[in-house]
Amino acid sequence: MDSDLKKQLSTLSMYERAILMFCLRAYFKSGNYQNELPLGEMLPDVAAIFDVNPTVTVFAKLEALQMSAANGPKLAVKVFDSMTYEKTGQQLVTVLNKQADLKALLEIVEK
Repeated sequence: MDSDLKKQLSTLSMYERAILMFCLRAYFKSGNYQNELPLGEMLPDVAAIFDVNPTVTVFAKLEALQMSAANGPKLAVKVFDSMTYEKTGQQLVTVLNKQADLKALLEIVEK
């Protein structure tokens, strides 16, 4: 599963990888699975795409990212439960999956 995760991570765009790192670090700092990424400030071009069409799937690979569960059988689970865009405030709201092994993911991402 670890090699599969590394393959998935290698296909992420620079933006997707930065968003993943932001979400993981915010989670470990706050303990909150939901993050509000200020997309308008950080990536105004991407925010503009969402402003035109909030349902566009700019971060499809990130949304589909899977890894093994933290507890129980090592089944594949999605890293994100949801990823939505709030036009007011131009924020990407992400919710990390409580079942994913986020600690292991952070270790892999930070290498």
